[in-house]
Amino acid sequence: MNASTMLTEVRNTLTEWVGGHLIIEKKEQDDLDKTIMKLEDFVFQHRGETVDDYTASTLLQLKGEGKVISDEATAPLPHSTFEIPLEDINDVKKHSDELIVLTERASYHINYNSN
Repeated sequence: MNASTMLTEVRNTLTEWVGGHLIIEKKEQDDLDKTIMKLEDFVFQHRGETVDDYTASTLLQLKGEGKVISDEATAPLPHSTFEIPLEDINDVKKHSDELIVLTERASYHINYNSN
């Protein structure tokens, strides 16, 4: 599956999921972050060239109220957005209520609940 096909799969899935709740698990090296949010909208952003490897040139921005859950505490989702860098996307897998996005840097497991 090429990058364009993968992004189309992500777009189509998220369009169906707007208005529902998402549980997002981001796995990066030995770190696991968990976010729960109500998906109100999403956009793909293209920023062009970046100065460093930290800022993605292409990213998926999920918008909606939510919270970040860690071992230490629960905190509001900053700016009511969750960003997934997409410039090094490797694979997208869709199962009924789950979307998995794999990039060079991390994996994102997104579970959907309509309530």
